[in-house]
Amino acid sequence: DDTPYDPDYAPPGTELNDRYTIGVKIGHNSEGANYIGYNSSIGCKVLIREYVPVGLCRRVRGRATISVLPERVVQYKALMAEFSDLNRRLAQMRNLQHIIPTLDMFTANNTTYVVYEYLEGIKLIEYLKEHAGELTWHQVSSMFPTFFTTLSLMHNSHVIHRAISPDTIYVTPKGELRLCGFSIYDVRTMHLELPSELFQGYAAPEQYTPGAKQGTFTDVYGICAVLYRLLTGSQPVDAPSRLQKDNLNAPYDLNQNIPR
Repeated sequence: DDTPYDPDYAPPGTELNDRYTIGVKIGHNSEGANYIGYNSSIGCKVLIREYVPVGLCRRVRGRATISVLPERVVQYKALMAEFSDLNRRLAQMRNLQHIIPTLDMFTANNTTYVVYEYLEGIKLIEYLKEHAGELTWHQVSSMFPTFFTTLSLMHNSHVIHRAISPDTIYVTPKGELRLCGFSIYDVRTMHLELPSELFQGYAAPEQYTPGAKQGTFTDVYGICAVLYRLLTGSQPVDAPSRLQKDNLNAPYDLNQNIPR
């Protein structure tokens, strides 16, 4: 009960929907926060995401309730509708191999919560560190083909991730890949309503310009940048710099074990 916590986020021990208990916060961005949670109805650990956009609302001190700033109500509701729609689509894809299953979604405390299956694993960037900073062509060509299939099926359902990177792909203890870090458009594009969270070297050029067309090709850029990092051991140059002077080396020039 006396665990320290950030008062801008939900207090540990908060009960939700008569079955979930919020534990410690394990991550956040400008859209919301992730907490370790517990599902008492079936007795298992879960991941709980809470919509709590930076600059649009405040936490009522010591409580789970969110108070929306009066002048930002329209933006708060519009972005929450987008947040809910994204996670509704993800729930429909819960059977895809490389996406963490969505278990529940509901409203409470003047906001929206999404419950996911708890993920056991480490970030791909950490997995790389355990493998001398890069993977072999054989490792990559065996790990990723089914991941590409999941991306295609996701795109067929009109879901674009916009943040594919070694920080949003996890590796399970069984060596399987899981894509995390889905967020709304504003978080993945510069200079919009919410502070952006872009992963340098992996974000596509169009994400740096509001209004520029984004699409499935935005994710293609991201996954290609990930493959580049895995196979060469070098982080790709960020997209704005490449637009000015593209001096990115071809993968084969850095690693002759990669097919031309």
